[in-house]
Amino acid sequence: MVDKEKIDVKSEGLGVSGFTLGIIGIIFAGVYGTIISLIGFIFCMIQQKRYKTKIGKVGLILNIVAIILSIIAILFSIFVLPSLNQASLT
Repeated sequence: MVDKEKIDVKSEGLGVSGFTLGIIGIIFAGVYGTIISLIGFIFCMIQQKRYKTKIGKVGLILNIVAIILSIIAILFSIFVLPSLNQASLT
């Protein structure tokens, strides 16, 4: 029989998952990176509301950086790459 008082409710599972998704979001900056980073951000927010951890806080920062990098990569591919292709054709 498991004693309910001895179960550790202060797990860091969501924080670790969010941290990992933040790193993956930075690697895959762009559309996929945005989606992955948003999921990681949500995981870290849930972790921080339940129980504040350092890895959850670092995960939040990584996910914010990944979202910003992804938005920059998307804007670059929309506005800059087409003009570079036109310049190389002429």
